[in-house]
Order: sequence, then structure tokens, then C-alpha cells
Amino acid sequence: MRQAWSTVGLQSSHQQRLLALLFSGLLGLSVLSWPATSPWLLPAFLLLLPGFYGIAQWSQSAVPRFLTLSRSGELRWHADQWPAGKLVAGSVICRFGVWLRWQEQDGKQQQRWLFRDQISVENFRLLGRHCQQISWQHAD
Repeated sequence: MRQAWSTVGLQSSHQQRLLALLFSGLLGLSVLSWPATSPWLLPAFLLLLPGFYGIAQWSQSAVPRFLTLSRSGELRWHADQWPAGKLVAGSVICRFGVWLRWQEQDGKQQQRWLFRDQISVENFRLLGRHCQQISWQHAD
């Protein structure tokens, strides 16, 4: 007999860190592309890069370490800042990760991107099956 709840463990994402660093670099390059009429542009650029990287690292620490899913699509994050709810159709699964969509009990829609490297292969398949099952149920 299958368990009623499945647990999906999440890890910190290297892809998210790389994207944050890339974004910081692009922002810095755009600052450097301004006319160099002020002597503060280079120090501003040097301060922006570690600042955005630090923000990305701080936001990464807020990611819950695991979530649980029921066979009926109920979803519980094991952190207070992300509300529980029920999976809804529209979640997207691709080779880079999962765009997870769910609805809170009060009807408010929520969505989060989970990078592929945050989830083990087994849990990625499990999450994909749950999302596909919900999509198939709403297709009728």
C-alpha cells in the first residue's frame, strides 16, 4: 500500500547562485556603459556585485528544506513563509526545473520556481507525476 504523503527534499541551488551572479554582472556592465563623467561609477560597480550576490545568498537561505505532497495534490511547505495549499493545473516541468503552482485555502494562487539541482532525480519524477496527474484531472 502506498503512503498517503510523499516527502520531497530540497537542496540549495547552484543554478540560482549562477543566475544571481550573472544578473549582478549584467547590471554592473550596464552601469559601466554609462558615460564615464563621474569618478564614482567604478566604486559603485564594485559595490553592486557583492551586494546582489549577497542578496541572492540570503534569499536562498529562506528556501524550505522539504515539502510534502498527498496523492490528492495537497501541498505543505515546511517553512512558515510559504503557505500550504493544493496543486492546480498549470505547473510546468522542464529540464531546468519545475514552475510549481498551487492554491491556498482562501483561493489565492501561489507559484514558485524550483531549480532542477535542488531536487533529487527520484523526487523530481515524483513531483512531475503529481503535477501531470493534476493537469490530467483538470483537462476533463
